Amino acid sequence: MIRKVSGAGCPAIKISTTVGKKMILPFTAMIMTAVVLGGCKRRPLSQVDNNVIVNIEIEKEIVNYTYEQDPAMMRVMFFDSEDGTFAAHAFLPAKGGRVSVIPGKTYHVLTYNFDTESAIVGNEYLWDGIHATTNEVSEQYKSRLRSRATKFDDELIVYEPDHIFVGLAPNVYIPARSVDAPPVVIDLYARSIVETWLVYIDRIQGMEYVASVAGVISGMALSNTLSCDMLSETQASVFFESMHYEAGGKVDIKFNTFGDNPAFSQTLSLVVTDIGGTAHIFNFDVSDQFIDNPEQIIYINTDKIVIEEPESVDDSSGGLAPDVDEWQDIEIDIEI
Repeated sequence: MIRKVSGAGCPAIKISTTVGKKMILPFTAMIMTAVVLGGCKRRPLSQVDNNVIVNIEIEKEIVNYTYEQDPAMMRVMFFDSEDGTFAAHAFLPAKGGRVSVIPGKTYHVLTYNFDTESAIVGNEYLWDGIHATTNEVSEQYKSRLRSRATKFDDELIVYEPDHIFVGLAPNVYIPARSVDAPPVVIDLYARSIVETWLVYIDRIQGMEYVASVAGVISGMALSNTLSCDMLSETQASVFFESMHYEAGGKVDIKFNTFGDNPAFSQTLSLVVTDIGGTAHIFNFDVSDQFIDNPEQIIYINTDKIVIEEPESVDDSSGGLAPDVDEWQDIEIDIEI
């Protein structure tokens, strides 16, 4: 007797009932074993590794700046290369470390030091928007410097930035890999986006009557976009007090800036406060000294900075102190 056995989508198979049950079971087992052995391969289990190694090298040779120690912390950020959105980040030592990021994609990689005091990073989660800037000076300084130093009523006066080191690696593809595969390594060179300038003043006559000297320099860039190292078109004036006095009235000034804005002139305003509490302002046009100046040194050679002995001495008065009630604007041309 013959019967038909069929399944869904399968052709009918004729099986003879003259074969006994004892023969059918071993024969079926042999067929299944052959199928299993011929259709499968033994594959070792593996674990996916989403970590990449980021090596960071910090710029050491900086004009007019002494590099003393590595930054306390570096922030490494990954942005999607297609739309610039934030993808991942990690806070690492200065030399770098491991960052976990989804593989199989292309990223823009950026790092910067996360230990700055005056430099502020804003819009940090946008590739096209992440930038460094500084805060405006206090109202105490604004009221005395905004219109006095450069004659701009709407002048934006900010503190000088400290050095911020930025490293970039655009369009980095991160492949999918297992833990036993060679690691993905990204090398970043972080250079400072801040310039350090020196100002050498030949002589201040009457230095014995000077209580303090501060400075403002106009025509500087307000910020720097980290992802492309582009200075802002908005100008700002940088306020600084880092000065060294020598015998004979010589003064050395050091200040930091993101860079000058060539669309504007650069005016250096020295605010010299005498021991009587009177502040004297001396303005110098130093625009020409920002052109083709790899040494980043500005020279002020003049005999027109003269501080007379005050009628009285105010021991409580200091540079730009709130009790300064008399200002003198002295416009002089610099002799180069």
